[in-house]
Amino acid sequence: MRDGNKIEHFAPGWFASVMSTAVIVVAIYVFRRLIPFAWEIQVFLLMLSCALLIVLLIPWTLRWIHYPQAVQRDLRHPIAAPFFSTLPISLVVSGIALEKTSLPFLPEETRWMVVLILWVVGALGIIGLALYLINVFFHQPEVKWEQSTFGWLIPPVSTLIVPILGNALTVHFAGQSLGATILLINLMFLGVGSVLFLLVMGMVFTRYVFYALPPVHLTPTLWVGLAPTSILTLVLLRLPAALEAVWTLDQVTVTLLNVVAQVVGIALWGFGVFWLLLALWVTLAIQRRERLPFALSWWAFVFPLGAFTVATGALYQNWSHPFFLGIGAISLVSLILIWAVTFIRTLQGAWRGTLFAPPMHRPEKASHQ
Repeated sequence: MRDGNKIEHFAPGWFASVMSTAVIVVAIYVFRRLIPFAWEIQVFLLMLSCALLIVLLIPWTLRWIHYPQAVQRDLRHPIAAPFFSTLPISLVVSGIALEKTSLPFLPEETRWMVVLILWVVGALGIIGLALYLINVFFHQPEVKWEQSTFGWLIPPVSTLIVPILGNALTVHFAGQSLGATILLINLMFLGVGSVLFLLVMGMVFTRYVFYALPPVHLTPTLWVGLAPTSILTLVLLRLPAALEAVWTLDQVTVTLLNVVAQVVGIALWGFGVFWLLLALWVTLAIQRRERLPFALSWWAFVFPLGAFTVATGALYQNWSHPFFLGIGAISLVSLILIWAVTFIRTLQGAWRGTLFAPPMHRPEKASHQ
């Protein structure tokens, strides 16, 4: 395949590799006391995710310049369009990874300014794309049920990621008007993401029950359903500290907020456990019936599992119960193995050029009943 064609068919979902690599940095961080050389692993994976981000931005930018019609076609395609959000998500997740990883060559204040810039640019991209994509879908003459997948959850999930990094920034800039502003934005994004998650989850869940499942190469998108409640758990666990940093709260109120956050967080995490088991069951059933081909959609296995692993680790930090430690350890090992396999297969597919075909625009078929 010629280089021009590779750029023309550069899928918007490539940045899922960046966010999936960066989320492992955070997963290592929450279990750092149990992992030898945790900081060194964090630095390596953070540098790798940054390198991936820079490299992928080149063909992504060239595609907008030389093939704007191909970009517009993807932006209007019900399956491809949600994956555009992976770019701003990768900025925010990279910011979270950087916030959790001190670098000897980067002064502390400079590190926080970089984190702030990643948060601002990522948040603007996330809300801008969410508004644009919903507007495009509203103006479509018809969107067929079989074109919906749990990939539609990516824009709602992206708005929920913003408060995770925003809570840390709120605490860091507490005492300044910037800290209060960030907290306000966090709460707004939390409201947007929570309601959109419920709306989209209901629509797509109905489609999966009443219609044939999507084509087999889109099977990994089922795992995206694992991410929203895992991310909400993280937001809730960190929100009391952000509120305390900006608002004048007495100790009784702070204690109550932390208790409520942990109770609701564990409940939401419980749904994540349920969805993980469901996604695993469905995936294995499909794999037994027909071979699951490798595609960029395999990155949908990684990030949601990473978000679940981080949420499990955060719950373990708040409540040192062996239940969370056991599930967290299994999740972390599985996450690293799945990431390694997907990363290697992605490199192979990129080298051979097989990942630069336009899979999103193949005829929709019901792959299984």
